[in-house]
Amino acid sequence: MKCLLVTIAIGEKYLEEYKKLFYKSQRDYAVKNGYDFKVVRDFLDKNIINKATISFNKILVCNQEWSNDYDFIIFIDADILININSPPIHNYIDYGDSIGIVDEYSQPSKQRRLKLQKKMGWETTAVDYYKLCGFDIQTDMVFNSGILVMQPKKHNDFLLNIYNKYILQSISHPRGFHFEQSCIGYELQRNNLYKVIDNRFNAVWGLTKLDNIENISLNKYFNDNYFIHFAGHTDYDKIKTIEYK
Repeated sequence: MKCLLVTIAIGEKYLEEYKKLFYKSQRDYAVKNGYDFKVVRDFLDKNIINKATISFNKILVCNQEWSNDYDFIIFIDADILININSPPIHNYIDYGDSIGIVDEYSQPSKQRRLKLQKKMGWETTAVDYYKLCGFDIQTDMVFNSGILVMQPKKHNDFLLNIYNKYILQSISHPRGFHFEQSCIGYELQRNNLYKVIDNRFNAVWGLTKLDNIENISLNKYFNDNYFIHFAGHTDYDKIKTIEYK
C-alpha cells in the first residue's frame, strides 16, 4: 500500500511560516508511517494563477503525473500540526470507494456547536451554511476540507469535475475559502461519496477555544487529538510551547 501525505504552501511568506511551525510535524508523521511526503509550492493548474484559487488546488493532487503511483493520497492543510503519536490515517477505517473527511459541525459537539454559532452570529444550520454559497441540500453536516483521504485511481475524475465546475466562480466569490469547502462538501454529500472520519484527525482548535467551558489548555487539546487545525491563525504564537506527552 503506497501512500502520499501532501500539503500546499504557495507564496514566500506563507511557506516560511509553514516551515517554521508545521512542516516538521507533518514530515515526521509521514516518515513514521512510511508515507511519501510532498509540499506543493506552486499552482497545480498553471492556467489559473490567482491567490483566491489556491485552496481549490488541493483537489488537483489526484490529477498529477505522480498521482497514480499511490493507492492513497492524504491532503493536509498547511496550518495543521500533527501529534506524532497519531495512528496511520490511510487504514484507520475502511474507506471503501469513498473520500475520508471530518464533519466540522460536530465540533466541539453538535449541541455546543449550535450554541457557538448563535453566540457568534453565524448561520445556525448546515443547510444555511451551504445556502450561503448557493447550494440547496438537506444535511446536518458541514465538512472541513482541511483533511481529505483520497484514492487517486477512484477519485481523480470526480475531483477534477468539481474543480472545473467551480474554479472560475471562486475567483471573486465573497465566501472565500468557505466557497471551496462548500463545493467539496456539497458534491461529496450529493454523490454519497464520503466517509466521516474521527474528529481527532481534523480537530479545529479555534472552535474549542471559543466554546471552552471545560477550560481545556492547548497542550491538553493537542495531546488528546491527532491532527490539530490552527485555522484562522489561532494561537500561532503558542505552538512552540506545546509539549508532547
